[in-house]
Amino acid sequence: MSVLPLGILLLSGAAFAAGNETAGALGEPPAFETAAKAASAAPALLAEPAVLRGTLGDLKIQVNLRPKAGLDEGIEGEYFVFGHSQKILLAGELEGDSVLLEESENGTDVSGQWDGKRTGNIIEGTWTSADGSVSKPFIVKAIDAKASVAKATPPRMRPSRPPLRAPQ
Repeated sequence: MSVLPLGILLLSGAAFAAGNETAGALGEPPAFETAAKAASAAPALLAEPAVLRGTLGDLKIQVNLRPKAGLDEGIEGEYFVFGHSQKILLAGELEGDSVLLEESENGTDVSGQWDGKRTGNIIEGTWTSADGSVSKPFIVKAIDAKASVAKATPPRMRPSRPPLRAPQ
């Protein structure tokens, strides 16, 4: 598997500006402190491998994402369209609630870009083709992969007759 070039840097001017504000007249903490506390209170989506399902335009998709060696190094994974066998590679960055991913159909060339926002266990945004000529909305929601496998796997059946014994 090839590594995608990621010359993408996300800057959040709003977060930078909020970090430079002083406490309000009522003594509230700066906005970035409140956001940091809220983020640390709930487990962050994509801090560990996640399976997400949803739509890309009119297509039903499943996205598998995981942190690279360290979450600060970005995220990677793949997605597929239900009914198609091709897996499309994904690699990108997280910055606060912003998710920016590049995709590659062949493992070398960028074939599209995902620009989204995390809200709880949902990522929603816009997919754009590499040349910018096509864009589609996407929305994916994290699923409990273990529960999905359990529902799809029938329970083991006990044999209806006793096992055969070797003649003595």
